[in-house]
Amino acid sequence: MSNKILSHSEIDCIQPKTSLLWAILGLRIALFAIELGTAIWSHSLSLLAGAGHLFADLLTLGLTFIAAWVVQCQPSDLTTQTEQRLKAWIGLINGISLGAIAFLIALEAVKQLQTIESVASLPMLLVAGLSLAVNAFVVYLLYRYRDRDLNLRGVFLYGVADATSALSALGAASVMYWFDWLWADAAASLLVVLIISFSALSLIRSGWQMLRQD
Repeated sequence: MSNKILSHSEIDCIQPKTSLLWAILGLRIALFAIELGTAIWSHSLSLLAGAGHLFADLLTLGLTFIAAWVVQCQPSDLTTQTEQRLKAWIGLINGISLGAIAFLIALEAVKQLQTIESVASLPMLLVAGLSLAVNAFVVYLLYRYRDRDLNLRGVFLYGVADATSALSALGAASVMYWFDWLWADAAASLLVVLIISFSALSLIRSGWQMLRQD
């Protein structure tokens, strides 16, 4: 029994890990519903980009939770190598989904820059502020785990990207509200693309390196 305990790091004590994931999942679902509804109503691309990123986050967070549950329920059936492979594949899925989201946001941002539309900046401003607060809290919760577990690192990077997206949307909403610069919404979306792309490449590289070590 002692060898089994020593073979797992503190981060793999699953009960705290799954409790943390459940709390983050609940926050993410509520924020996704608010952000998507406001994005559709206000015609904000940067909020829609944030909602799309949150949707991908929910999918990969679900995979991370399933991986944690598998390790908890079947510890005797999983070797260290199998466990590492599971984490690596989920990391790759996280990175690829982030890259796909970044590509779609970039396409939509370019279209919007060519045909600028009116955006309801005040609701956008309020929801972007809420999103920033929620994602900053998630980043705070996951900060100490970022270098000790690839799956939680993926969730952490999603939180950082979401917080940056919310911050850029907040800035765009502010300048649109005060100066009527309608192009700021699409410009903020392109900034989000850069942040998401960086996170995607980091996850793909780490997952690939873990797979090559087997």
